Amino acid sequence: MIDVARIDHWAASGSGPFHSASTVAKVLFLLFVVSAAVLSRNPYPLMAGYGVLVAVAAAAGLPWFRIMGLSWYAALFAILYAISFRGGTWLAALFVVKAITPSFAMLMLIVSTPYPRIFSLFSALLPEILAAGLFMTYRTLFILLDMMDSFAAAIRMRGGFSPGSLYKNSANISKGIGMLMVRAVERASRLYAVMVVRGYNGSMAEKGAIHFQRQDWLPLGAGTVVLMLVIVWK
Repeated sequence: MIDVARIDHWAASGSGPFHSASTVAKVLFLLFVVSAAVLSRNPYPLMAGYGVLVAVAAAAGLPWFRIMGLSWYAALFAILYAISFRGGTWLAALFVVKAITPSFAMLMLIVSTPYPRIFSLFSALLPEILAAGLFMTYRTLFILLDMMDSFAAAIRMRGGFSPGSLYKNSANISKGIGMLMVRAVERASRLYAVMVVRGYNGSMAEKGAIHFQRQDWLPLGAGTVVLMLVIVWK
């Protein structure tokens, strides 16, 4: 599992053309790719679009192989959804590429943009309470994922997981989930206290101006290519 520190390191330490592009251009890039996934009725243009995104990520110096691996987690849920329709291989392929292509684009945004810039843009477009909620959700999600990973390792090491014993496994997992909920509330309270000590007064991020840069051609061009593939290739 990749922790939030690794993602923050990728976002803050990169110097490639995708990192240099403005945040608003990369958000528009994501919207173009999501629109392409929504409009697509054929898996082949989205497959080509996914290949374009992988090529752009590799050329821009992003950790494209790790991004590609993470994007395929979305395919697991897409396959289960496709099975419920019983539409055959063609429909399953369509659902899979509809899931992994926007997922890859979202990961390109996250690993190339420090999160303060993202929430600075959101603060300029959304009410403060929504921007603060998104910020807290982002941080808390990765904290809970890390806690879940530690819990799973601990329960295996202490013999709490026994293959074939559904009752024992269910009892231990339910107790662990209860413990995680208590720890999550404790972490949230501690995080709020730290933020207050550091001067939090109801504003999560400084509102930044929305402007484009000369380097925006790469994300805007990549998003446009993916969207045009879906529109033209029918």
